[in-house]
Amino acid sequence: MKKTRHIILLILSVFIIAARVNVSVGEWYATHLYPYISTTLSLLVSWIPFSMTEILVVGTVILMIYVLIRNIRHREKIWKIVIKEAEIVAWIMVWLYFGWGMNYFRENIYTRGNFTSEAFDEVVFKQFMTDYADSLNNSYIPETVEMSVYENDIKERYSSVPDHYGLSEAKSWQHPKKLIFNWLYTAVGVGGYIGPFFGETHLNADLFPQQKPSSYAHELSHLLGVSNEDEANFWAYQICRNSDIPAVKYSGYYSLLPYVLSNASRVLNEDEYREYVLSIRPEVRQQLADQQNFWKSKYSRTLGKIQSVIYDSMLKANKIPSGTKNYNQVVELIIATEYHLP
Repeated sequence: MKKTRHIILLILSVFIIAARVNVSVGEWYATHLYPYISTTLSLLVSWIPFSMTEILVVGTVILMIYVLIRNIRHREKIWKIVIKEAEIVAWIMVWLYFGWGMNYFRENIYTRGNFTSEAFDEVVFKQFMTDYADSLNNSYIPETVEMSVYENDIKERYSSVPDHYGLSEAKSWQHPKKLIFNWLYTAVGVGGYIGPFFGETHLNADLFPQQKPSSYAHELSHLLGVSNEDEANFWAYQICRNSDIPAVKYSGYYSLLPYVLSNASRVLNEDEYREYVLSIRPEVRQQLADQQNFWKSKYSRTLGKIQSVIYDSMLKANKIPSGTKNYNQVVELIIATEYHLP
């Protein structure tokens, strides 16, 4: 039994390595294997309203502590204890990669979408900034919308994404889960995440109303097979801004605002940047200020720094060399698809 278990673990690990070194294997997993895995895993836990991913992580930590204490009490040799603990970690990592993680190794959106990343063009960028500000201002609406309304709308819009992008199909039973440790995610500024072990999406309960539709669209894109954060931001923007529901449309445009301002601050001089910020309607600027002040007041520098270092390292280890900066590259992606296509 032990030998069989180790053989299975070895075979699965070899497949993960093959996907990492050969992008065609990663793409095959994303389009042929992952849809069935995520559908099955999410269906199994769909009746549970809270995060099974968090339960699994806590349970794994408890198991490893138990194994350590038990073996020490039985005076087991250190190297044997290390091997037992390493096997637990190995199985968890295999589960993580087969459950979702091998999406990191698929073709990037430029290849799947058959377009290229263009060199920076200041004229094109400024045109995008002007167009974006106009659309953002025109889409502003103070009313909000319930999740039961925008969840179905967003799922339907993902179903119309062209097949060559290789996204899975959203299922009716796949709903965002409640976070057990919501305070912890708020303390590190995380608005949501994909649970790779059970095909779960999670949304932070502290999200502002204007954040919720786009944050859901972002996390749903991950569940549908998107790994890169810039692509997830791209789909959240595209899906929401094309919605017929005004609050969802506004959320899509609003979600891009921090990234646009971040890019603008590096391109424009001080006076130009100030003028651009003032071109955005005051209600939108106030929402952004309130939102940033809230998250800043809840942010823990210590926990945030630890989370940032770990997540940045994880992204870089999974073939996303820009790490957490990947979030900010969504503007480049939008310009490439909307301003440089023939």
